[in-house]
Amino acid sequence: MILMSVTSLPALAQGTVVTGIVTDHRNIPIVGVRACQVSSTNCTVSDINGVFHLVLDTGKEKILNVTCPGFNPAEAVISDTTTYPVRITLIPMYVPEGNYVNTDDYSEPGKIIVRSSLNLSLIFSDFSEFSGLLGTYNTDAMDYFSVTGPEIGASFSGFYTGLGIGFGYRYEDEHDSLAIDLNNTLYKLILGYDVVNSSRIRMTPVLSVNWLKFRLQNYPDERRVPLENYLADREIDLRFNQVVAMAGLNLEYKFYSGINGMSDYWSLGIYGGYAVKLNRKPWIRSDGNRITTDNEIRLKPFTAGISVSFYTR
Repeated sequence: MILMSVTSLPALAQGTVVTGIVTDHRNIPIVGVRACQVSSTNCTVSDINGVFHLVLDTGKEKILNVTCPGFNPAEAVISDTTTYPVRITLIPMYVPEGNYVNTDDYSEPGKIIVRSSLNLSLIFSDFSEFSGLLGTYNTDAMDYFSVTGPEIGASFSGFYTGLGIGFGYRYEDEHDSLAIDLNNTLYKLILGYDVVNSSRIRMTPVLSVNWLKFRLQNYPDERRVPLENYLADREIDLRFNQVVAMAGLNLEYKFYSGINGMSDYWSLGIYGGYAVKLNRKPWIRSDGNRITTDNEIRLKPFTAGISVSFYTR
């Protein structure tokens, strides 16, 4: 017992054991960093993993001065509430002052980042197989699918998932005595992963499933229609449904509303991808009827889009 008491006296006199990890602005460990208790010769160096251990002298200030050639020095204040290991980031001298962003500042592993966006999507469809039945005046209007609408999603440790809805412009035209009215709607589920998420650029390969709905209406453009003519001509009200899978790349440029890399931000993005049909023949409905067909909606494989987004933690 006497021997144990004597050997423990130096440790009691020296005080707190500090463990720290030193990394650079890319979150890479730095070896050979010198960590010293201020106003003393009590120093140590970090190992290959950037880890160091230092027993503080009780008669000195509990402040560490951390230095390494090529990096700006840093200080760490140790208190009773300090959690270990102490994480210290050294910024290279070549990084201009004010332009430093740590990877953790914008990726925030383990935290959810919510994305709200407004998207314009273009999908190039081809209804030429239906032209004999519907007439080219109808199918020409349906040969591309353009919608605008909101998307809400969230990122967690780089993984992104979102839901979106799009509404098409209302296309109206006249052909002979008919009024042509076309409306498009899109519902989508998006999955992606951020391969790049820097202070200014976000690059995300994405895979999405899209439900395309084309609603085509033809009706007489006269306010008064004789019953005999109405029954002979019949109004058209067809709803074409096509499910499409799209794989592509989303590229965004960030605009910060506060401190660069450490605040909520806006982004302007572009998207390019490849589309594949999941159902060969479209599902067609009218009021009270399911309609069968041997014709297909063809797709030109390239799709594109633009977006304006807001990200918040």
